[in-house]
Amino acid sequence: MSNSAKVGLVMLGRPFFDMPLANEFFTGVKKTLQEAGVAAEIIEEPVTVPEEAIAAARRLKETDVAAIIAVQGTFTDASLILNLTANIDLPLLIWAVKEEPTGERLRLNSFCGLNLGAHALTAAGKRFKGVYGNPGSPKVEQEVLAFIRAAGAAKWLKGKRIGLVGHRPAGYYTSNFNEVDLYSTLGVAVDYISLLEVFTLAGEMDLTGEPELTAGLVGYDQVDTGAAQKSLRAYLALKKIIADKSLDAVAVECWPDFMAAYGGAACFSLGQLNDDGIVAACEADVNGAVTMLLGQYWSGQATFLADLVIGEEEKNELTFWHCGAAPRSLMAATARALAGVHPNRKIPLSLYFPLREGKVTISRLSPDKNGKLRLLLGKGTGLQAPMLFSGNTLPVRLETPVGPALDAILNKGFEHHYVLTYGDFTPELREFARLLELEIVAI
Repeated sequence: MSNSAKVGLVMLGRPFFDMPLANEFFTGVKKTLQEAGVAAEIIEEPVTVPEEAIAAARRLKETDVAAIIAVQGTFTDASLILNLTANIDLPLLIWAVKEEPTGERLRLNSFCGLNLGAHALTAAGKRFKGVYGNPGSPKVEQEVLAFIRAAGAAKWLKGKRIGLVGHRPAGYYTSNFNEVDLYSTLGVAVDYISLLEVFTLAGEMDLTGEPELTAGLVGYDQVDTGAAQKSLRAYLALKKIIADKSLDAVAVECWPDFMAAYGGAACFSLGQLNDDGIVAACEADVNGAVTMLLGQYWSGQATFLADLVIGEEEKNELTFWHCGAAPRSLMAATARALAGVHPNRKIPLSLYFPLREGKVTISRLSPDKNGKLRLLLGKGTGLQAPMLFSGNTLPVRLETPVGPALDAILNKGFEHHYVLTYGDFTPELREFARLLELEIVAI
């Protein structure tokens, strides 16, 4: 499983029940994780008394795990789970097994143990996820793996640093962000970089790699050479700044000064950075960059930050567009990248092409009116289509009705940027939101 995380694994049980059967369940859990590529720090001996729970917690606390999975092998009272989690602040999943009726005594009574633990944890104000079902069940395994991937993302995100290059364009309140909340909720810090620093460094960049950077661009020889080369130099400057400052992503004020003062569009720079595996958002959209980081973490590929420009209720489609900053790795299979100008400012270098078809997740981390982060979430299928407007376009057929989706976006006051990630990562995002107690607004 790509971009998983190491988990701590322990089984709770009481010797008055069928421990050999419980161990079969535990073995099935271990096999499920192993086959999914999940690394685990395993407490092999069952935890049966509070002292063993404390010892297991001490051992797990010393390891680099992102979450704990407590297998409810048999019925236990709640003291075991409380002692296990008393001093460990990690995402917790308790997995209980289903039991077949035999007409005789309960061999495991696993769910009842989960029930007692859930009551105690809730009363203690501790968050957890309860899962009930057998290893081998696709639904149960999807729940467990989504939890692990979400916990891994939350751990991975802590300590990430985003470079804010310049500041938001005038009137673009959608690019506002709460720096303290980002740090306290997600562990993400923001560094401030001036456009002047980028422009000055760009003037020093060597363009001997120009043929490699522009290989395959149709019509590159027909755009203004000086402006296009400024775009290339800006890419090289941004990449050096990112490396020198050990940044994990950038959110760039791509207009007006990039074009009005510097003389080259930022579009090529941002698309190429994303193709390099470095998240780069336009219009100084810090929250968009954080959302892109999550999409890239789970999918292992670049994402597309886009405006929503058309809603077709008859076709149940939304059309997403941006001005030429999409990464070429997301280009439609039959398309070729056309060297172009920023559609409004008429300055190169932007790249025009449609995006490829396929399942996509639509997401956006966004503060509500009280400043608390929430998550916009939807999914659909990107459709094969020609380039619908200058820049980059993708029509997406939603899995839910378009009308209510548009109402939710407008009435809930979401920003105009949406992150499209190829693949269905809605289970991971739901778990991520649950772990961090973020409201989910579904479209």
